[in-house]
Amino acid sequence: MKRTISVLVATGVLGATLTGISPASAATSAIDCSTGEYTRVLNSYVPTNIERPGVDGRSYNIGGPSAYTYEVCLDIPDTSTFTIEVRICSNGSQSVFVDDRPGDKVFRYSLAPNSFWQVYGTLTGPGSTYLYYTWHEKQTLA
Repeated sequence: MKRTISVLVATGVLGATLTGISPASAATSAIDCSTGEYTRVLNSYVPTNIERPGVDGRSYNIGGPSAYTYEVCLDIPDTSTFTIEVRICSNGSQSVFVDDRPGDKVFRYSLAPNSFWQVYGTLTGPGSTYLYYTWHEKQTLA
């Protein structure tokens, strides 16, 4: 599921630190999730064209007393787009991060201490099918 993609940059919304990672040049780049030293790998599947919660393998996430940054490398079928939406609630405020770039991608989002967040996803593809994906994740102190 290695895919060559054009360089695109994701943007964050409502105060959360959220970024898409891409090379500095305008050349195309191959995303290879096996080289990122990710500490958690989830192999899963979703029905196509339906928004699903918990695509990160967790129904919900509750952060502890420290701030963390999550880096995710997403490996999907070459002809698909996996739209990821991270909904974050922290200290009474809410923010949403959406990354709808096609193909494999790497993105980061940071969380304040004691945050609650959920990850939703919609994987596009032929109707009435299930498509497999691999979610590579690592967590670092922000």
